[in-house]
Amino acid sequence: MPHEKTTKTTEIIQKPASGESASGERASSGEIRPPLFHARPVAILAIGLLFGLLLGDGMALLSAVISAAVLLIAAFGAKLAKKTMWVLFLLAMAVGFVRVALAAPASVPNGTGVVQGRICETPEAREDGSWRVYLEDATLDGVSVSGRLRLFGYFSEPPAYGQIVTATASVTPSAEKYRLSDRYRGVFSVAFVKGTAQVVWQSPQDGYGRLLALRETIGSRIETLFPNAPGEAKGMILGDTSDIDDEMLTAFRNTGIAHLLAVSGLHVSLLAAAFSLLFRRNAWVRFAAVVLFCAAYAAITAFSPPVVRSGIMLGIGLLAFPLRRRLDTVSALSAAFVLLLLYNPYALWNAGFQLSFVAVLSMVLLAPLLQAPLARLGSSASGLIGASVAVVVGTLPTSAYFFGQAQLLSIVTNLFVIPIAGVFLIPAFLGTLLSYVSFSLGNAICWVARAALDVILSVARFGGSITLTLPPPNAAAYLLWLAAMVFASRLCLRRPSTRALLSAAVFVGSIAFWLLTK
Repeated sequence: MPHEKTTKTTEIIQKPASGESASGERASSGEIRPPLFHARPVAILAIGLLFGLLLGDGMALLSAVISAAVLLIAAFGAKLAKKTMWVLFLLAMAVGFVRVALAAPASVPNGTGVVQGRICETPEAREDGSWRVYLEDATLDGVSVSGRLRLFGYFSEPPAYGQIVTATASVTPSAEKYRLSDRYRGVFSVAFVKGTAQVVWQSPQDGYGRLLALRETIGSRIETLFPNAPGEAKGMILGDTSDIDDEMLTAFRNTGIAHLLAVSGLHVSLLAAAFSLLFRRNAWVRFAAVVLFCAAYAAITAFSPPVVRSGIMLGIGLLAFPLRRRLDTVSALSAAFVLLLLYNPYALWNAGFQLSFVAVLSMVLLAPLLQAPLARLGSSASGLIGASVAVVVGTLPTSAYFFGQAQLLSIVTNLFVIPIAGVFLIPAFLGTLLSYVSFSLGNAICWVARAALDVILSVARFGGSITLTLPPPNAAAYLLWLAAMVFASRLCLRRPSTRALLSAAVFVGSIAFWLLTK
């Protein structure tokens, strides 16, 4: 990930209005102080939307509209006072209130009756022989069910995507513990079959069904090319972990490299970077080619949310080059954040969404600071170590919030695994595609990938675990932790010693909220 370039003083000091500095203050000596942060409008929009979604969740639509109206009035006042950043913040916050209220279900059924609906994802078999399926256009005794319905039960025959199924079942709203995560998937209700579910008929295959079939076909080819570890290979290429046993999944988690099994920013960036080398001469051609590649990769993975998220982040970042603009990773990250949350506001409460954004933000903010003292090790080694430590530190509250722990061993394991991941992923992806032209050629290319995968599996099996158990932070502690990273970074336009003091003070506040409010 490219690092932020230090902004020149001539670029950050704004011309004062009415004798005031850009931050609205004047030093006692009469000199103009630079602002605390360089203005980043897109980042302000992201922060405003974040607060709007957090505060607006659970509000009725009418209450959300009234709150948004109050914020619009406040934004008009800020406009009159020429506080542009406050205008953007308040407008984005108002949008957040309304957007999350519109995403909430109108009504959630509760009771026992006849459930019918269309299976809209690949069914998942459970250990006890039952199935977990997701239904769309579902009804309970003929009454429409909002969103998707997650149904658990036994079937008279193995279910498949696109089938219309019916069963007598008890329907309840999602448990509070899973409510926000379920809403990210469009699920508002859960059903438990009484007896056996029946398949009524098979609906015609649609475009999404064809993508799922394509993914299954490619998965079968990957199994053939990687016979010693088919499940792990499919996980790293397609994000499909259904064939990985629990012992291996636990080993990946304990060593802090489970992110390799979920197609994420690392996978998309490695593949897109390799692909972009073919189009280095023209920035617009390279941008278009990478965007098309990301779209194709997203289609192959049946539009897996992490792939879509990473593709948008990468595309926005690359757009800076053909536009001849300075690459601002924070603004690109913020733009992707805003676009994805406008599409699905409940993504904010998804573990993968938070981990990916916080991990990238941590690398941007902290990695340059951690890399500098290690410069004697060389740019590659110091960059890898700095990025690895930055991600562990930055995602500490995220890991505690969702998993109640942090895997400290990942600082070490990722130093080895991340470079090897590229050695696996690029030839594995290329070899799989070429195997459809010439299986012998594709299989030969995958030899390199198989060797790299063996090394990754060895790290997972013998890496051990250094787990730090932590209580989940509250919202204030979480946000203060992120703010402390911002103050520590070069985004803060103060001397290093001042930045360190500010960051330390905010970190202490975060820890106090984290531990003392339990």
